[in-house]
Amino acid sequence: MLNHKYRHLKSSFFTIFTVFILFSYAFTAKAETLTPPQTQTKPLKVCVVLSGGGARGFAHIGVLKQLESMRIPIDCIAGTSMGAVVGGLYASGLSASEIEQKLQSLKLNDIALDRVERRSLPQSVREDDDLYPLGATLGLSENGVRLPSGVVQASQFQELIQNWTAHLPPDISFDQLPIPFRAVATDLETGEMVVFNKGSLHKAIRASMAAPGVFAPTEIDGRLLSDGGLVRNLPVDIARSMGADVIIAVNIGTPLLPRDKLQTLFNVSQQMVNILTEQNVQAQKSLLQPQDILIEPNLGNIGFMDFGRSEEASMIGEKATETMRGQLMALSLPAPVFASAQHMRTHPQLPPIKISFVDIENNSEIPSSDIRRQLGIQTGSVYNADEINRKLATLNAVREFDSITHELVQRESDYGIRIDARGRNWGPHFLRFGLNLSSGFDGAGGFRLQVGHRRPWLNESGLEWRTDAVFGNETRLHTELRQPLFEREGMFMSPYIEYNNTTANLYQDNIRVADFDLRSEKAGADLAFRLGNQGRLGEARIGLNYNQYIIHPKIGGYIPGPGGALTNVNVKSGTLQQVGIKTAFVIDQLSDPSFPRDGYKVAGDVFFGINRSDHNYQEMSFTSEWAKSFDNHSVNLKFSSGGLFQSSTGLQGVGSSLGGFQRLSAYQQDQFRGNYMLYGSATYLLRAVNFEMAGQSLFLGSSFEAGNTWDIGKDISAASLKKSLSLFAGFNSFMGPIYLGFAVGQDGAKSVFFQMGRQ
Repeated sequence: MLNHKYRHLKSSFFTIFTVFILFSYAFTAKAETLTPPQTQTKPLKVCVVLSGGGARGFAHIGVLKQLESMRIPIDCIAGTSMGAVVGGLYASGLSASEIEQKLQSLKLNDIALDRVERRSLPQSVREDDDLYPLGATLGLSENGVRLPSGVVQASQFQELIQNWTAHLPPDISFDQLPIPFRAVATDLETGEMVVFNKGSLHKAIRASMAAPGVFAPTEIDGRLLSDGGLVRNLPVDIARSMGADVIIAVNIGTPLLPRDKLQTLFNVSQQMVNILTEQNVQAQKSLLQPQDILIEPNLGNIGFMDFGRSEEASMIGEKATETMRGQLMALSLPAPVFASAQHMRTHPQLPPIKISFVDIENNSEIPSSDIRRQLGIQTGSVYNADEINRKLATLNAVREFDSITHELVQRESDYGIRIDARGRNWGPHFLRFGLNLSSGFDGAGGFRLQVGHRRPWLNESGLEWRTDAVFGNETRLHTELRQPLFEREGMFMSPYIEYNNTTANLYQDNIRVADFDLRSEKAGADLAFRLGNQGRLGEARIGLNYNQYIIHPKIGGYIPGPGGALTNVNVKSGTLQQVGIKTAFVIDQLSDPSFPRDGYKVAGDVFFGINRSDHNYQEMSFTSEWAKSFDNHSVNLKFSSGGLFQSSTGLQGVGSSLGGFQRLSAYQQDQFRGNYMLYGSATYLLRAVNFEMAGQSLFLGSSFEAGNTWDIGKDISAASLKKSLSLFAGFNSFMGPIYLGFAVGQDGAKSVFFQMGRQ
């Protein structure tokens, strides 16, 4: 009985206990549903990591635009190379749209590759570029032959970044930027990673983007720095060290090239860099955690150097970010909160400051006093980065520096300017090269190798020694000194000597009937005047000149005479000496010397003989050219004339000549010779293909030409002009302009021509 009661009591207790437990659980669950969820006291810190990849890095702009539209907060940025460029500008306070608008107004290929508009160059530099298009300038010293440290100094790009970040203090902690920022570079001596967290923002960006073999390395605090992609192209660990809870990593690295593309030294070298870069990218991607987000835009065939495709790359970046919307929106802030956060971004802003001092750090041969004079930065003036960089760009265009830059620095309570002038320390002698090849319809051709030597700054006033040599069908040597008289960029004295020896042909009715040697020896001294600032308009000269011409026959021939008899054609030997005053000028404002799309050029010279034997001797010439473009269509007009007046009997071959490509193209090289010359042409050019990255184009053209030479002035007439019509294709290569075409003229004259280099 008791046992039965005990069992009943035990069963009742168990039932009550079970009901109590179930009731308690239900009550607790209901209570939990009534209790508001606890809000997170510390928001997640979101860091953006932007990789390197050259021009492909413009995709970062599209990514940032999309993150803004999704209201994703960005609490810190770490970037390498182009990622450092875009990330640094964004961190400085510019929005993604502002960066994009600034870039769209620029010729990015020209800026990235330091290409300067031809009309902004001094006349002496223009002439060197026209004569010697082959490759980089070689330096020659007692240590042998050297090349510059990089293909491009990136001076224009650095000036641009400096202008856009001029609102920042000169030595700022990058944690004090509107968005904390880090840039990664590589120490070329030690191979160590260098992470910038303070200092000059634009210099940190410049160091991070110095791609090996493309952009020259830069020196900061005694360290020679290059592209950070060599050690950390996707700096995930750097962002993590900045306290990131969530990382949005954007990888736009250049993909490896397939075998069929590895046929050039440049591509093989680039492949080696890409392999090293890809290895450290994979290592960094392995550090990403489940909450992190990786964006990899498919940039297709946009290459490392395709700076002209910035808008296309940005759009691809936008689309790639949009595909990640599902993951990204988990980080989105409510519109009012995001707007408030954006508005409260601190913009370090320098007030207008006065320049208290100008310091010059100079390792070049150019005196610091001369640099100071040319820049003309006045103490007490208000600092303007853009104005100072415009003055520095003028000095950079003269090509006497590897680079010349400026920094705003603070010394106690004063601000000032520090100029950093880096000389061309791979000299002091500099060599340039050119090549000229031509081939005509009848198998006749020409070959010339051109070598130019420059030795600047032989003294503190800027004395320069210039020598130009030609070998091949023509042998020529011209050497001169240029001694500035007052200011270095002003007038100068130029004594010179010249020797020239060439084989010339004598033609009769389109038939070559004789050859002769034409040798000239010249000496003189000119007073030269640079026209325009630094000679950017042109140059004028006046001086005393001595000329000697020597004619020596080589091969004579026979041509049919009256009644079918053969007439001997020969060239008389002779010597002509001249002493006189020569004046000359050139104003060159063409956009390009070979395929001008706009601009003009005029040049002329006059020689007044003063020696007794030929006291009436005079020689003069004049040339002009004008170009205008309409979209891809261009018109080019040329006119030239020459006259030789002398009281004594002239020598065969001394005077003006016509014949050859763009000088009556249907006829042979220098087929027409005489004391007087007239020539005119009208050329139409169609820009068929525009190679934006290289800054060049493929042209299809057609020219109509008319001209002739005469020995006697009374023979000059419009009826005696020779005509030529030509069709050709041409483009500017790294070896100079190349043309291929054919031309037809009068009396069965015709020519199929190949021309490389300027005639």
